[in-house]
Amino acid sequence: MLSKPHRTNSKFQLRYFLVGDTKTADGAWALMYGQKIDSEVKVAHIEVQRLRRESKIAAIMETLATPGISKSDELNAQADLLESNAGIHVWELNAQAAKEELADIVELMEEIEPHRKYGHLPLLEALEAGQQEEWLLELKCRVENFIVANGAIPADELRFMRNHPQFESVLIPHIQAVTQNMLTIKTATEGLNLLSKPTYSYLLSDSDKNKE
Repeated sequence: MLSKPHRTNSKFQLRYFLVGDTKTADGAWALMYGQKIDSEVKVAHIEVQRLRRESKIAAIMETLATPGISKSDELNAQADLLESNAGIHVWELNAQAAKEELADIVELMEEIEPHRKYGHLPLLEALEAGQQEEWLLELKCRVENFIVANGAIPADELRFMRNHPQFESVLIPHIQAVTQNMLTIKTATEGLNLLSKPTYSYLLSDSDKNKE
């Protein structure tokens, strides 16, 4: 994995591994909303850090400008100034990257917004409304992954799936269909064809869509 200096998630990861791992537009938007909150807090803290650093440097310069300052106080002030400027280049890159990451998250949310089913609801209601569908599609995806990779669903995962209210009506038929399809294939490559396409396709660029 490539490193992500200065950012929590790269632009690529936000689109393809976070949004791309959700199953509905509402789920994707809710995930990005959580990322947005975290990023906004980081950007706010960056401004606090900037002001505190500027305040500290101003105090140091006032100390250095004091008439008759002792040699020890002057040396301590100079040391404080060096300390305040240490790593400033890295800090500036962190600050820039945090702001860019927030902008990328907001851009993704705007891109997702027209596809939401529950976008008309108040925020907290909207975040709750899509849970059942998001979980249903997530569990269907797990069914495919487990059966294609291992030929069976682990007991603990099956127990978890049974908690979903649509287990009998949707998940059991899906398990049966995937299992039956696996019995008819002859190669591992054919098994991969049973896996659902990425559900973030509405966020792919035109060039990406042409590759599908």
